[in-house]
Amino acid sequence: MRRCLRLLAQWKFLPNRERILFKNRKEAFLDFWKVTGASLLFHVGYAIIIAEFAFPTPDIIYDVKRMISPDFDLFCKYGEKAEYHLELSNRIRTLKREQEVLEYERAMRKPPEARFGGAI
Repeated sequence: MRRCLRLLAQWKFLPNRERILFKNRKEAFLDFWKVTGASLLFHVGYAIIIAEFAFPTPDIIYDVKRMISPDFDLFCKYGEKAEYHLELSNRIRTLKREQEVLEYERAMRKPPEARFGGAI
């Protein structure tokens, strides 16, 4: 390891040492614009790919809105005639959830023999 460090510390093992130390302004300017241009082209290409393939289309947005918003779904089905009562909808949803919980508890309920260690 020490031998390698000693070799790298010597100037003759640095490639292009003349260009690193004595680069003129024109070369530095051209290298800077090469790197900047390549970076700019890459980022513009990446943005075009994202804009073309990553954003949802209007029909997908429409379907997602209908799934998420009951108001929008009723508006799509019935137009201006539809009414939506959030309180009633929440009560119905709560009642359905309570029924599901009761059915689950009824299915998981143990008979008295199983609770007290009797034969199943």
